[in-house]
Amino acid sequence: MEPRRLNSDLRWYIARTLPRMGDRALTALHEVKVDTFQPRTSEVVVRRGRRVVRHAQLLMRTVFIGVRDAAHLDEARGAPGVAEIVSHPAPDTSPPGNIAGMVMRPARLDPEALQRFVDALVSGEIVAPMSVGEGSSVIVRAGPFASFPGTVEAVLPGDRLKVSVSIFGRATPVEVGLADVAIV
Repeated sequence: MEPRRLNSDLRWYIARTLPRMGDRALTALHEVKVDTFQPRTSEVVVRRGRRVVRHAQLLMRTVFIGVRDAAHLDEARGAPGVAEIVSHPAPDTSPPGNIAGMVMRPARLDPEALQRFVDALVSGEIVAPMSVGEGSSVIVRAGPFASFPGTVEAVLPGDRLKVSVSIFGRATPVEVGLADVAIV
């Protein structure tokens, strides 16, 4: 997957969603033109005898949101499925002796630090099975090259592998899905 470029002109915050309302919250946030990023991970699992790539949330019930201003943040806060905007205590600016209680302010994220976090997540997004890497011997299990042995040349973004398959004695690079190979 191509590293996602976050819009540094927006103000970025962390939103928590209600239980079992993550999809509804994302839809509602997109309707009010809020930019969102939800970290995920990929892994190869076996279902009913087939190897498939499964995607899962990395941070449960958490979504990073980018808004234009305070009014746009209020729209995001009121979106169905959004439980809260993560906040921190604001510095107390009241005069001494004034007991006003703690004031909470939404915790604004640094866009550059968030971009570094996103880049780190994307670089490790593919969770490859044990011992699959460059130079690993595999057998292609699906597609036109099924049952051909090969050597992994590269692990590509988007759950793909570049495999060098021997066809008529000549090494030919082929791009296959991560779930379409078996480790030898």
